[in-house]
Order: sequence, then structure tokens, then C-alpha cells
Amino acid sequence: MIRLTMMPGEDGDCLLLEYGDDTFIRRILIDGGRAGTYPRIKPTLARLDGLIDLLVVTHVDQDHILGVLALLADAERTVEFGEVWFNGFDHLLETEGFGAQDGEKLTSALVAQRIAWNDSFGGMSAEVGRPLAWFDDGSAMEVLSPDRAQLERLAPDWVKECAKNGLIPGRDPDEIAAVPDFEHFGGVNVEQLAATPFDPDTSKTNLTSIGLLFEFDDKRVVLTGDADDRRLVASIRPRAEAEGGRLHVDVLKVAHHGSDHNLSKELLDLIDCDRYLISTSGARHAHPNEIAMARILKHGGPQKEIVFNYRDRAALWDVEALKDRFGYTVTAPAQDVEDGFVSFEL
Repeated sequence: MIRLTMMPGEDGDCLLLEYGDDTFIRRILIDGGRAGTYPRIKPTLARLDGLIDLLVVTHVDQDHILGVLALLADAERTVEFGEVWFNGFDHLLETEGFGAQDGEKLTSALVAQRIAWNDSFGGMSAEVGRPLAWFDDGSAMEVLSPDRAQLERLAPDWVKECAKNGLIPGRDPDEIAAVPDFEHFGGVNVEQLAATPFDPDTSKTNLTSIGLLFEFDDKRVVLTGDADDRRLVASIRPRAEAEGGRLHVDVLKVAHHGSDHNLSKELLDLIDCDRYLISTSGARHAHPNEIAMARILKHGGPQKEIVFNYRDRAALWDVEALKDRFGYTVTAPAQDVEDGFVSFEL
């Protein structure tokens, strides 16, 4: 059994991955969304028998980390963590001696609460090529991003921003302008949009985002955070070539909430994907971007499901003419479920 629950991260990510069989169940929480996410997910976490085996904080942008800080600050929280994966400042430069010297809030919380931090990597950074200790339960986990160079490039900015604010603020300096003449509900020219030249993300924080490939019970889930498309391509290509050109993936969490800077035709051509997850309320940057969505429709396979965790984002693409033409279905939270929550099993 694999169960994925997309939770209301607002314009960010907050996902719960559960897997197991009749003898065990494990839980992985990936990011915590905005500060307002935590009160909404607290009842869900309270039903998890007190333990989340792994918390992954993909990177330090606020739409991923603020909910985690709120969770850790709650003295009455009902869950503890077996381990946390997070690349702090010292991981960027591969130095030792974690502590309050960097002034970063999550670092301080993890140290103060003595939560196991990157123990699976020997206390070092979570990065491509780093040996990884994982559960002996029939599952597998591989780090797809970031790489060492991407981590090191963030260090100077981290110092400056932490000195000013105590946290790197969530921002998207490369947000693109609206596409002229784009109309929702069937008026979109998918071919024209899908042919837009790929312009990769340049955000130094996004480039350090932890991307993961999880495998269990012959199923594959790619969890990307806001990862760099080029790094994902480099990591996935050898696997795809070993399988004849395409890697079958049951689920792809679309990077950076459907930004066109984080999803290329090159990546889509390397995978055969059944489900694409779009995690965002559309606040701030109106994600998912129509160019990224057009790439999924045109190059994402002949039959696919697109799962949105907010109903209004789904409604924009729940268009019969487009669904029939490009072979996809749309899934969104049920009307009797709080918006932001959608769950399914593989």
C-alpha cells in the first residue's frame, strides 16, 4: 500500500506519504507549507499514532518551511519525528559543528529539540551521490537533487539573508508575465504554449531543493519540491536509458507548483507518468503556469491523471474539449472535503 495525501500548503507544498503492508506502516511528511498550514493539518497529524518516520524539508523558501517551524514550535504537538532531512547552512559548505551561529530558525529548533538530523547521510548533506541509509522494509529511496555545486552556490546568499531576516524569504524573482491572449476554459493554444522555449529556474534556493525517488511494491513516486529541472534530468536519464528510453513513474509531484521554469519537455520525454500532482492554491504567482500545463498535456503521455489539491486550480483545466483531445482526467478535493486536501492510494 502507498497512500499520498496532498494537504493545504497554500501556495507551497505539504504532502504526506504513507506506505506499508499488514505488518508495518511508515509515514513521510514532505514540507509544511505556509504558517497557516499547520493549524489546518494538525487534526490529520493527530491521527498518525504519534510518529512520523521522516520529515523532509526540501529547502528554505517560506512556502515550504514556515509550516514546519509552526509545527516544531507547538509544545502540544501530537507527533514526533524519527529523523529530519534538511540541508542547513553547514551542509552547504560541508562543515561540521552545527549550532546557533548561522541564526537560522529551523537549525536552532532541530538542535534544541535534539531531533535526529540527516542521520541517514551520516549527518552530512542530503545530495546526489551521498550514501544513504534507508529502511530495510522492501522500499528504496534515492536523492535526485541537489548536487554539491548547487548547495555551495547558495551559501553567500544564505549568510546575507539570515543576517537581515533570520530566514531566506520565499520569493520568485523570475516570475513570468502572463501569456498574451490566453483564455481559460478551452481557448488555450496548447501546441503554441508547449513549444515555448524552456527557460530554467535560476533561484538559488530552488536549486538546492531536495528531490527524491521513492520506490515500494513496484511503484515509483518522484517528489521534487522546487527542484531544478536540469538536475532532475541528469539524475533520471541513466535510469530511463536502462529501461529503453523512458522511466515508468506512477506519480510525479510537479516541481515548483507548476512553474514553467521547472518542467521541460526534456524531462517529460524521459518518463512515462500516470499521475501529475499540482500542489498550490495559486496565491502570489498564480501557479500552475499555463506553459507548464501545456507541456504536461502535450508531452505528458497519451493517458494521464492531473491531481490538484485546490478546486479552483483544477477547474481551470477541467475542460472537456482539452481532456478529450489530450487524454487526461482531472482530480480535485471532493466537495465534502476541506479544500486543499486530496488523498489517493497506488
